[in-house]
Amino acid sequence: MVDTVMELAASVRSGARAPVEVIESALARIATMDVALHAFCAVDADGALAQARALEQRLAAGEDVGPLAGVPIGVKDLEDAAGFVTVCGDPARVGDAPAPHDSIEVARLRAAGAVVIGKTNTPAYGFHAETDNLVFGPSRNPWALSRSCGGSSGGSGAAVAAGIVPLCTGSDGGGSIRIPSAACGIAGFKPTHGVVPSGDATLPTWGPLSTRGPMARTFAEIAYALDVVKGLSARDIMSFELAGSFAAAAARPSLQGVRVIWSPTLGHATPDASVLTLCEAALGALERAGAEVIETVDAVFEAQPVLAWLGRAAPGSWRTATTNPMPWEGRFLDVAQLTASFGEHTTVAQMLDGEAGAHAATLRLAELWDRADVIVTPGMATVPPRVGERSPYGPGWAADYTLAFNL
Repeated sequence: MVDTVMELAASVRSGARAPVEVIESALARIATMDVALHAFCAVDADGALAQARALEQRLAAGEDVGPLAGVPIGVKDLEDAAGFVTVCGDPARVGDAPAPHDSIEVARLRAAGAVVIGKTNTPAYGFHAETDNLVFGPSRNPWALSRSCGGSSGGSGAAVAAGIVPLCTGSDGGGSIRIPSAACGIAGFKPTHGVVPSGDATLPTWGPLSTRGPMARTFAEIAYALDVVKGLSARDIMSFELAGSFAAAAARPSLQGVRVIWSPTLGHATPDASVLTLCEAALGALERAGAEVIETVDAVFEAQPVLAWLGRAAPGSWRTATTNPMPWEGRFLDVAQLTASFGEHTTVAQMLDGEAGAHAATLRLAELWDRADVIVTPGMATVPPRVGERSPYGPGWAADYTLAFNL
């Protein structure tokens, strides 16, 4: 059984395990397991061991090295980690200089004692839900190597699910934390926008649609890491302080009196019958744990949300994709070009329609929150597609259940 994030950090703080030993073990797992998975697109063994040795010196001096002491982490390759090139799955960025600074999230993880061991793979700029690109190739699902691990935080999801590292960073603009988490069989949580600050040197491609957060096997571990990275930053005007503790909430998992609305399709998805069977069994488990399923609501949203989402996401995608003058051919897989291409001719009216669609979705959810505490839906419509193939469901195999909630 692999240690949890909390157990691993506690063993380092107590002296039961040495940071160098922990990092050497993670590097050995990468060397043996990641040949097949390809979850990581860059690894800095020397740098990780240097971080571990520095932790050992601080421990020997009696210092408090933090709640994530010695925990090896992967950083999604859309986010800066000092010393690594932020390639974003784009051949045009392979020759960029290494990032001089960590992102706010990564800096907070390091300050808490975590050790950055490498970067995890992503589709180009997170533009689609299968983790594949023309620089590093595809990442694979640890449960079925022939299938996608989802995306866009697919490298992180695969690395955590396989037990290579217990913690990674992810980001979610249309499902990019939740989709690979569902595909790889781990917990997945998209924090409310602003809980985890952004504030990088470059403008966020999708603005307030996208948010960052840690990825781990269980919500208790995610909550523990969220307590480290949450909170206001002057570099992100959308960030805010959040009272209380995610970890404390996760330690009180009572469902007594929780009111649940069940939505099998949200009004626009077409799930496999087997998916619904599994979800209905999960609903039964929730009820046995004390929750009350008060009603079924098929049409949560009055309109298919993809056009509203594109009105907000596509212009930023086009700007990101065209900042570098290198031609698109040889830079992007066909599926990665779809959102950006839509942005080339997006009008101001369509952008405002996107804002209106987001507002309408918010009002609809507010109406449901008046009646219930939780809305339960499937995570995906069907199993992930085979690597290199399109799902017969199209992009909806993944995003049909996630994209609307980014609005």
